[in-house]
Amino acid sequence: MRGMKTIISAKYLFLKYTTVLLLVVMVTTSCEKVINVDLNEAAPRIVIEGLIDDGPGPYTVRLSRSGSYFDQPVLPMVSGADVIITDNTGIKDTLIERSPGVYLTSKIHGTPGKTYNLSVTSENIQYSGSSTMHTHVNIDSLRLVRTEVYHFNLGGGSSDETTISVYCYFKDPQGKNFYRVKVHSRGSSNNEDYRLFDDQYTDGENTELRIAHAEAGDTIRVDLLSLDQSTYGYYRTLRDLLHTNPVFGSTPANPETNLSNGALGYFGACAMSTRIIVVTSEMINRVK
Repeated sequence: MRGMKTIISAKYLFLKYTTVLLLVVMVTTSCEKVINVDLNEAAPRIVIEGLIDDGPGPYTVRLSRSGSYFDQPVLPMVSGADVIITDNTGIKDTLIERSPGVYLTSKIHGTPGKTYNLSVTSENIQYSGSSTMHTHVNIDSLRLVRTEVYHFNLGGGSSDETTISVYCYFKDPQGKNFYRVKVHSRGSSNNEDYRLFDDQYTDGENTELRIAHAEAGDTIRVDLLSLDQSTYGYYRTLRDLLHTNPVFGSTPANPETNLSNGALGYFGACAMSTRIIVVTSEMINRVK
């Protein structure tokens, strides 16, 4: 379960936004004269995605290249790059390209408190990024909780529903901390579901989070990732873009990045705690 670490990228959103805007233009002008839409094509930029955690490696860095609206949705991978990760203790790891655009570590091990530096050289251009791994925060437990959900009807009145939810419990360390929660249920996870929070109101306190709806037969795995501020900022802006209305919202932009020289994407280091709960009918019946 904790073998090779793969990074599944969230597709950059210019394709999504441009497609929706085109549809709006087509619908609103279908009974009028033809309008030629001039789409500006941005120059392709390298997209770097890499994440080191404190589980066993190897860890993965993926290199691809952004495209224009007229390109296919699958981003072309970047091969033949020099990819190096070093830490603040002097360990240097030259990554091996396992498949086109996918580079794997062989020496680096993720350890809380260490700072990791990434260097990528492609087509004689060098890109860099840095991330410090925060404290490992253990998930103390996963528990089932009976929750009352209230629904308000548009025509007036309300109704309520009882549901069983999975809650995650952990102790937040003192100091500023940033988190992402990943939920794997029924053998899969939604990698574009960015559940993010910081400890602005829970610094140093016991914390509980509602994670998922639970039914008998579910096997639910919860990963709690402790992020540095730059990685948190990338995920937060990416989440906001994914939920922005492309017609009525503001003009979309690329997510924040901690990479230099105009690269898109991110390079992060995080400590990760994992817990699994297998939900049975007996467990649900015991929940009060």
